[in-house]
Amino acid sequence: MATPITEAANPITHNIDVATPEEIMDLLQKCDSEIFQGWQDYQGLYHPTTLRTIDLISQEVTSILQAPDSGLVVLSGCGTSGRLAFVTARTFNLRQEKSGKPPCFKYLIAGHDKALFTSQEAPEDDPAVGIQMLREACVGKTKVLYIGITCGLSAPYVAGQLHYCMQNLDSITPVLLGFNPVSLARNIEIENWNRTFLQVAHQLQEVAKTGKGFILNPVVGPEPISGSSRMKSGSATKILLETILVAAYDILSDPSQTRDTHAHLETYRLTCDHVYTHSEAVAGLIHLAGNSLNRGGSIHYLGCDSIGVMALIDASECPPTYGASLDDIRGFIDGGYSLLSNNEGDIQHLGKHFKISLQTFESDILPHLTESDLVILCHSEGPIQLTPELWKSKCKKGIITFDADFKMHMNSRFDQSVTMTLPANEIKSRLGERVWKEWQPLYQEIATKWVCNAVTTGAHVLKGKVFQNIMVDLKVSNNKLFHRAIGIIQRFSSLCEEEATMVLLRSIYQTDAPTQTQLSSSISSHIERATAMQKVVPCALLAAITQCSIAESLNLIDNQPVIRTAISDSMRK
Repeated sequence: MATPITEAANPITHNIDVATPEEIMDLLQKCDSEIFQGWQDYQGLYHPTTLRTIDLISQEVTSILQAPDSGLVVLSGCGTSGRLAFVTARTFNLRQEKSGKPPCFKYLIAGHDKALFTSQEAPEDDPAVGIQMLREACVGKTKVLYIGITCGLSAPYVAGQLHYCMQNLDSITPVLLGFNPVSLARNIEIENWNRTFLQVAHQLQEVAKTGKGFILNPVVGPEPISGSSRMKSGSATKILLETILVAAYDILSDPSQTRDTHAHLETYRLTCDHVYTHSEAVAGLIHLAGNSLNRGGSIHYLGCDSIGVMALIDASECPPTYGASLDDIRGFIDGGYSLLSNNEGDIQHLGKHFKISLQTFESDILPHLTESDLVILCHSEGPIQLTPELWKSKCKKGIITFDADFKMHMNSRFDQSVTMTLPANEIKSRLGERVWKEWQPLYQEIATKWVCNAVTTGAHVLKGKVFQNIMVDLKVSNNKLFHRAIGIIQRFSSLCEEEATMVLLRSIYQTDAPTQTQLSSSISSHIERATAMQKVVPCALLAAITQCSIAESLNLIDNQPVIRTAISDSMRK
């Protein structure tokens, strides 16, 4: 089967692993522009079919907004998709509350609220869990619009929910949102189920012909880091959801007005272009962040309002994307769970990585920061209460802000500042003053997403987590990842599977001559040892490509974490 577009390697970023921070920003800008320019000959964001589908879904939302007591919009997904479902539901429920109307948006995420902060893989693979969560969400509602978000058209959790919707079309309208053509939906039988995602998607195609369901799947091209759907696919998800929902409110306020969906999408393109006018400053933050990770330090976002929520989400995506530890990058927000308004409320009892308030940062993290650590303040406007102890700390400090006055007042306290601006006049000219005034925070949020994604992606590139544009420094912590590691070694060397396995075991046991006992141990034993180790796959990959010993490979990586540069260094010796 052809590689899904969302999983393919993007030729633009083939050399991102040896790029400078400034060059990384240039490559990310070129990749993000594909969201709007389209990719090859596939239907993109501005295709008439995409625009028409957005308008039809908006009308469905409007009918629910007219009767919010009995109606519900469900936004659902796994990982990044579920987190963006949460952000969107939170924003538009606050809009309902502000206008004195009952909330009618609900998010579902595989793994419940734990998945807002940590990866929860088992529920993502379980369609039955998805069905049960959706069934519970719909109790007492007579009209439901369900939007299932799965960037690669692959998540079993969403497949189960879509199937349930199609069994209840009298009360639920299903929408599939993703970024592959239906023909590239995953066609592997789902464990403990009797169908594949492709079969579910084909069934929904037939339902869509009757107007009782929709598939919204513009192609935005491969990710800058292969398979990292938190980036382009995540941005496109946010853009589409907000375009649909803002349009629904516009229809509600003035049914007679003519809507221009193309113009609305253009405002996000303008915002994207504007973000990259700050590339030099963002590159400075990437440099600081990369230094912190390479020195064994950590990165901490401190935020407020929805800007802080976006930073919090960016931090939560680094462990599953880059094999980062839960302590490498963390986010904290002013107000903690009271600001978050998540389904389960305060869940800090689940462990230290679920403690997200600024008070936790000040009491548990700040006293232990060193000059290897980086703190990034994410700020929209107005005052934010920060302890004076922060300014006394030796840690590096950065800021992402939309408030030029705040930045000017505090500038001397930051090692790197990114003062964001938005194309306000251009947005007003396309959508009007009222829309800009009401929905300005949405543009601040996505601008923050683009910047934070760039910072953490760039930092992990500088740490040597990728080879070309493939993430290779994964933790060999389960059976799937053990075999993926072997595949990575084969992909970039001329070794067969047996030879690649041997190199991996040499790296795990840190010897060129593993004992017979080690070689005959079970995979689970190999995994048990490898789980606590760093740089297992990069070390094996370097040894496989250069034919050097494991000891030499470890020494090379200690001196140069970027694998391709380490290879060049080895060849010069």
